[in-house]
Amino acid sequence: MDESHDFAMEAATPFVEQGFIVREDYWNGEVKSGQKLQITHQLFKGNEYAFWLGTSQEGVTLDMKVYDEKNQPVQIDTKTDKYFMSVRVNPPKTGTYKIVFELKSKTDVGVLWALAYGYR
Repeated sequence: MDESHDFAMEAATPFVEQGFIVREDYWNGEVKSGQKLQITHQLFKGNEYAFWLGTSQEGVTLDMKVYDEKNQPVQIDTKTDKYFMSVRVNPPKTGTYKIVFELKSKTDVGVLWALAYGYR
């Protein structure tokens, strides 16, 4: 799982260069391929956030979206690479938001993942 976090941090690099502060805490685990996971997190109006999802396994398709309390998507930018993806969010108001993500593998039943975030 540490390799998955390494890839999430690789996704964070261009954001750090733009002034984002990476939080030390992150989530990780193993999930069944194709199973959606949801993490709820408090976001504050006036901050811009980025979430970085990484995996160390080859051939995995990543998908991640951020929703407000009315289940409306709020992400403003998404980028995907071979081992990671990023989503940028500028929350319209302070509240609890849902980060919903899914990792699909063509070859593996389980997929290792790590999700990190930062703000500016």
